[in-house]
Amino acid sequence: MKNIIPNSVQDSISSFPFRWKGSRVGSLALSLCVLNTTTSCDKNDDDSADCQGIDCLPPITQTGAGTFGCLVNGEPFFAFGGVNAQYQLIDGEYFFVVGSNRESGTLRSIILESTKMSISESDFILGDFGENKIYSFIRLSDNNLSTTLYTTDNNIGTLSITKFDQTNQIVSGTFEFQVLNPDDNQIYQITNGRFDSFFTR
Repeated sequence: MKNIIPNSVQDSISSFPFRWKGSRVGSLALSLCVLNTTTSCDKNDDDSADCQGIDCLPPITQTGAGTFGCLVNGEPFFAFGGVNAQYQLIDGEYFFVVGSNRESGTLRSIILESTKMSISESDFILGDFGENKIYSFIRLSDNNLSTTLYTTDNNIGTLSITKFDQTNQIVSGTFEFQVLNPDDNQIYQITNGRFDSFFTR
């Protein structure tokens, strides 16, 4: 599943609070708003020549370390200290988002999200976008257009929330999924995913 939004529109999203309306556009807007206000490009955004593959990824932790990383078709995607998560109660429904953004390369964002669904320390299926579901998507940027590719029920993934501490507001987990770009039939395999972050309400 694909959604294309001009970068100029995405770049204009910059303020909270955002009233989550339950639509894909609203969901994407909130996700990008979270990332744009909490992440930045630093030396860790680029793949290091000193490591390869999974060795480049941050360790799997449960301390609120502010890490997010995975392999994308075997290549590392990671951020240190530039990760945030939101778990919000809006109009009686819970919404969750965690992800990472970077400013270089074609692949810009990897995001995990739930719409009108609470989370807990458990295993979840990443499938279609929709209410009462957990799903994931990646954002590609090329020629001033942003392409957003979602998981679907035909290309499912998995998310394991390994720590959900509401007192200290820490959420940690592991994930993997794949998405398909219908324009060129490119498959993006996301493996060995891990995150560990404080979350805000």
